[in-house]
Amino acid sequence: MANWSTISWKRTLSVAALALALAACGLSPEERMARAETAFAEHRFSEARLDLATVLQENERDPVALELLARTQLHLGDGEGAVATLERLAAAGRQPADFALLMGEAQLLRGRLDEALALVADSDTPEAARIAALAHIGAGDTDAARAAFAAGAQRRGDASRLLADYALFALRNGDPVRAAQLAASARDAAPDGLDPLVSSARVAQASGDLAKALEFYERAAAVWPESRVALLGQIGILGDLGRLAEARPLIADVARRTPGDPDVVYLQARLTAEDGDWTEVREMLQPLEGEDDPRLQLLYSRALVELDLPEQALPRLTSLMRRSPNHAATRRLLAQAQLDAGDAVAAYATIRPLASNAGGNAQDLAIFSAAARASGRSADIAQARASAPPAERVGTLLSQGDAALRGGNWRAAIDAYEELRRWTGDSNAMVLNNLAYARSRTGETEEALRLAESALQLAPRNPSVMDTAGWLLVQSGSDRSRGLRLLEQAAELAPDNTTIADHLRAARNT
Repeated sequence: MANWSTISWKRTLSVAALALALAACGLSPEERMARAETAFAEHRFSEARLDLATVLQENERDPVALELLARTQLHLGDGEGAVATLERLAAAGRQPADFALLMGEAQLLRGRLDEALALVADSDTPEAARIAALAHIGAGDTDAARAAFAAGAQRRGDASRLLADYALFALRNGDPVRAAQLAASARDAAPDGLDPLVSSARVAQASGDLAKALEFYERAAAVWPESRVALLGQIGILGDLGRLAEARPLIADVARRTPGDPDVVYLQARLTAEDGDWTEVREMLQPLEGEDDPRLQLLYSRALVELDLPEQALPRLTSLMRRSPNHAATRRLLAQAQLDAGDAVAAYATIRPLASNAGGNAQDLAIFSAAARASGRSADIAQARASAPPAERVGTLLSQGDAALRGGNWRAAIDAYEELRRWTGDSNAMVLNNLAYARSRTGETEEALRLAESALQLAPRNPSVMDTAGWLLVQSGSDRSRGLRLLEQAAELAPDNTTIADHLRAARNT
């Protein structure tokens, strides 16, 4: 399946402030203006916009209110509104020092790239370079964008947003080391800036450090409460980490605020897919089936395949495969759909690169074997197994699972260890033990206990296995006294193990 956290970069508007504004209809223009300034300073831009609109009803040429409204609209991603407000501000005879930059940003949001470039051409500031670089990116001129970013980084002034966007540019162009350096510099310049925090989250996410990415997104969501990208980023990482219990209320909250938003519907569908209700997934995504969104299209196709409608899934999957031929999940699902639709020859060709690779999984080999037999190529099955023998596949999975466990990426750890079970059965105590631990961290306590007990049967005197089972028995309350005994025995066998000691101490104090 596609990653939870691949979320498009947009901003959202909050409508919760409407009731607040209506409840205080007796405020004077001066009081409303003061409240708008406070809301703006606290990054509650929707509330600020409502109060400013009321102030301007009293005096439509109020230059202070117009300027603050324009800045508010830019924070809300409203390029059209910002242009109109800035034009009113100019007509009122008031142009702040950064008027050209404000208008350039507004035109950039509108997609008027040439106008944005012209507006910032005479400004020697980092912000002007940022706008120019983004305009060049929009026009497909990577070299010009790179030059603009590099020049802007040398200019005096607040470069936090430029450095943040520069980091994302470096990441997209295959330089993660440079991206990390630029993101750190952006945070140094503005520790609580939205762009530096989001940029840092995406760089950390790309490096596989999901825990750090979550920290950045959570910080951004706390400081910038109306940021859609921060909230959706936070939800996406929680999903990738398998922390669905924490993701569910956040998704419900954003769904109430932005009903029908494709990104939000996708996240709701992902939760439903985790529950295995593919009919509901299809119904949720069907109104959005025309969206050009690979995540959404892949999940919708998965629902169709799961519901035994492979012919409907094939055109979508074929298109996705052309766009991303190296995407394993798409290739795997396309091969399954081709096989289910009766085209074994096509399925054989599609799945073969995965089936003969150590990175392929048991499902890949199963699809390949079925396609090979159905297309009269049974002899190729042994060759695929020999090209990446089970020992090599198991080694790869062990490495992936252990790395995910160390990094706190519970969902990836679960996927790796479950795949190991398909290759080795339930004969390895440490695989079951680690899988039990990972599942416990995602709230699947009952299944975690079952796995831990199975591991304990295989290795009844292994301290790590005893610790996992004992700690789960204590935490779940299912058998606290037995859990405590297991922890005490584990501590005796491994007196230098600090994790076991911590668990034993906590168990005794509960």
